[in-house]
Amino acid sequence: MKLLTKTSLHYLWVSGVLLLASCFLWFVLLKRDISAEIKEQLELEAELVIHEIKEGNPINFPLVKIEQGQNNAVKIFKDTVIFDPLQQKNEDYYLLTQSRIINNRPYRITVTTAHIGWAEYFKAIMYMFVILVSLLICGGVGVNYLISKNIWRPFLKNMAILKGFSLAKNQDLALVKSDINEFEELNAVMTDFVTQARREYKSLQEFSENASHELQTPISIIRARLESISQLPLDTKAASYLVDAKQSLDRLSKVNKGLLLLAKLEHDNFPDLQRISLSVTVTDIIDQFEELFNSKRLHLKHDIQPVTINASPHLVNIMVSNLLSNMRNHTEPGKFVAVALSPDKLMFVNEGKLLTFSEDALFTRFKNKDAASTGIGLGLSIIKQICLVHGWVINYGYSNGRHHFTVFLKNVI
Repeated sequence: MKLLTKTSLHYLWVSGVLLLASCFLWFVLLKRDISAEIKEQLELEAELVIHEIKEGNPINFPLVKIEQGQNNAVKIFKDTVIFDPLQQKNEDYYLLTQSRIINNRPYRITVTTAHIGWAEYFKAIMYMFVILVSLLICGGVGVNYLISKNIWRPFLKNMAILKGFSLAKNQDLALVKSDINEFEELNAVMTDFVTQARREYKSLQEFSENASHELQTPISIIRARLESISQLPLDTKAASYLVDAKQSLDRLSKVNKGLLLLAKLEHDNFPDLQRISLSVTVTDIIDQFEELFNSKRLHLKHDIQPVTINASPHLVNIMVSNLLSNMRNHTEPGKFVAVALSPDKLMFVNEGKLLTFSEDALFTRFKNKDAASTGIGLGLSIIKQICLVHGWVINYGYSNGRHHFTVFLKNVI
């Protein structure tokens, strides 16, 4: 839920509760004041009746009952219901009963007056409550929403700027200014944070590139020394150690090159895209892998449609080669493999067993390698990064005993 919506809902909820409480309080106060006013009027009318009795005048007041010989000191003031024969329904009344000695005679005087029932008062108040809540929803919440939206506009614009910001693009962070102190403070914090992150990012970039380049020299020296040692007379055990050392060195060299490539991809250090025929590229690489597939008796089927895209030829070559190599390495001899290219996707399918690790770690460097694998654990990470550079999406799926790697293409011409 958006913050603006949540604050508006809280405002509506609090306002509704306060209005409802106000309605009940209003009803209680109104009932008290009206009752006091009616009692005062009835007492005044009773005094007028007493005055007329003292003067010996006839009583012409409506709804007045006079009983002689009744002398009860208790004054009674209450509401009651009297049946109205004209309307054929009960009506609400207030009555005041009091006893007085007038001209040495006891009298009991009852004065009655009609009033609107409290239920009617309550209904009227609730109707007003509904109207006020409706106005609050239509007017108050709407106005509050528009005002809040205007207040939050700089913040929302800055959020959009931050979402599109990338350290790799080496662009300045130009945040929208605001006259709200908290937003300006946030802008200052974010600007300082980005400045610090850019320095650390540049240091990490330089370290990655320098480390990979510096490793190439000792790797070359070690390889040359191992080649020299291989020319010397060696027993079987020493020769076995030498082979293991060469294999480990080759793997170290591949890891170094893979990390260097990943660093360049993550730092977007590649030339502009070119118009290339993806169908020709895929076909050529399949031809290069044909002998490798035949050596494992893999039955490769391919369906390549003509597709032209804007992409980096070097990166496309690496991506397709890595996917084909991954497919060959993880398929048992004599099994089925296939490659399909259409204008919207490039798919690689091979028969194989279910993954022994989580699919979430499949494209994570060094985490998708099982014990039986001879790879370096960087191939799929490089493939995913190449897809990100081009704006493509790569998905993995497993069904009917087959692995499916699908690259959804963009920039198709």
